[in-house]
Amino acid sequence: FKGKRTNKFYRIRKLKLSINRFWNRWLHQKMQWIPTITLFLFLYPAGWFVSQFFFLFNREISSNNLSILGTIITFILFLILLPSWGRIRWKTNDIWLSIGLDFKNKYTALKIFFNGFIFSVFLIIILFIFFLLSGWIDRVDYIKFIQLLNAILLIVGIVFAEEMIFRGWLMEEMVLLVGMRRGMIFQSAIFSLAHYRSDLSLLALIPFLTGLFLFGIVLTFRRIIDKGSLLGCIGLHGGLVGIWYLFDSGMVSFSIDTPYFLLGPSRNMVNPIGSVIGIIILLITIFFQRRLFARTGRFLASTVNASSKDETP
Repeated sequence: FKGKRTNKFYRIRKLKLSINRFWNRWLHQKMQWIPTITLFLFLYPAGWFVSQFFFLFNREISSNNLSILGTIITFILFLILLPSWGRIRWKTNDIWLSIGLDFKNKYTALKIFFNGFIFSVFLIIILFIFFLLSGWIDRVDYIKFIQLLNAILLIVGIVFAEEMIFRGWLMEEMVLLVGMRRGMIFQSAIFSLAHYRSDLSLLALIPFLTGLFLFGIVLTFRRIIDKGSLLGCIGLHGGLVGIWYLFDSGMVSFSIDTPYFLLGPSRNMVNPIGSVIGIIILLITIFFQRRLFARTGRFLASTVNASSKDETP
């Protein structure tokens, strides 16, 4: 009887220890998310607060320009904090290498960038040929210098910043927190939701966010294929945004008879990322990227001390 009571005592004690270990592990995993979530909850208000000083000196500044200024200040603060984040959070002294910005070999860096850019040109050409053969292009005009300059600024400014944040910092955070496979999904979902448009109807918003989610997957695969370099993502993303900006600025005039769901996502917003043809092209791209990834090997980029679980997408 005494032996049975002793065994029961040890079983209860073992169960308590297992529960405690599970609880501590679960709590530790949840606590890991706190720095990731709070970083931009701090940075965005800080950027807005600093931008208000400009309003004090210039009352005529528009709310839109003030918002852009606040975003720029937020990104500058992000760049300032990033090296410390890498040392404390990721245990690395080379934060730029960790997020995929390696310029030590200039030739290799340019090659990776232009590989991504050329691929974006290829995708745009497919789209252009489809509309041309369908008879939905009325006119092709020349490119004005100011439009070309704006397209270059889009690549250098907005696209570079987005790739640093989403495919660079956020992807590394997701690998650290949930592993490669789920990290890719989470990062792409956050990238999609960050572009939420309140002026779109639900029927237009769904394909728009779907296209952005798939685009996030395509860009993440691009970084994986490029062995962790972010430059191919910048080339691909920048090429698509910059070239379509030229199209939308008057370089290409689409017929009024063009079905809006092919230019997408609505008549009031021409953006092929949310169109039927755009989503199909992205799905086909993901299919072939997965096959290329299977031949190039595992993701070698991250210097973060991440878990190896779910490493193969």
